[in-house]
Amino acid sequence: MTEVVVAGAAIIRGFQLFVARRARPQTMSGYWELPGDEVGAGEDENAALQREFVKEFSVSLRTVDRILSDRRLQNWPSEGTDDTVDAATLRVWRCQLPSEATFDTTVGDPRPNGYSYDDSAWLDIDNLDAVGPWRDEHRLMADEVADYYRNDDIWQQAD
Repeated sequence: MTEVVVAGAAIIRGFQLFVARRARPQTMSGYWELPGDEVGAGEDENAALQREFVKEFSVSLRTVDRILSDRRLQNWPSEGTDDTVDAATLRVWRCQLPSEATFDTTVGDPRPNGYSYDDSAWLDIDNLDAVGPWRDEHRLMADEVADYYRNDDIWQQAD
């Protein structure tokens, strides 16, 4: 079986984490997560994140570095098939949206186009349960991203 890797974006501005709610596939619809996508054949994780953000949110994205440890995603619905693989690996990347872009964080900008995601929000890192339900693995990673951010002065200054 081929290893399935899912790249997730950790984007924080002013102590707020950008999250999105899945619209598809059906098994994941309605759950909040760190936005991202499955890494395609011949594609690296940076390219997968860039592709997803341009396609889904109509905005470019800059990947900075990979943070945290890999997390297993159970019962992952692999793209392009009707099959569910036993597990996939979630890898989280610290990312930045264009600094020249202005977003209204009160309405969740940048807004999704409705294909993979149907809603987005900026959550205070001390109130990640302001939305729900979450996919379990993503909720755990969101806490870890928030802890990482709180303890990284350089990341805070870069936002």
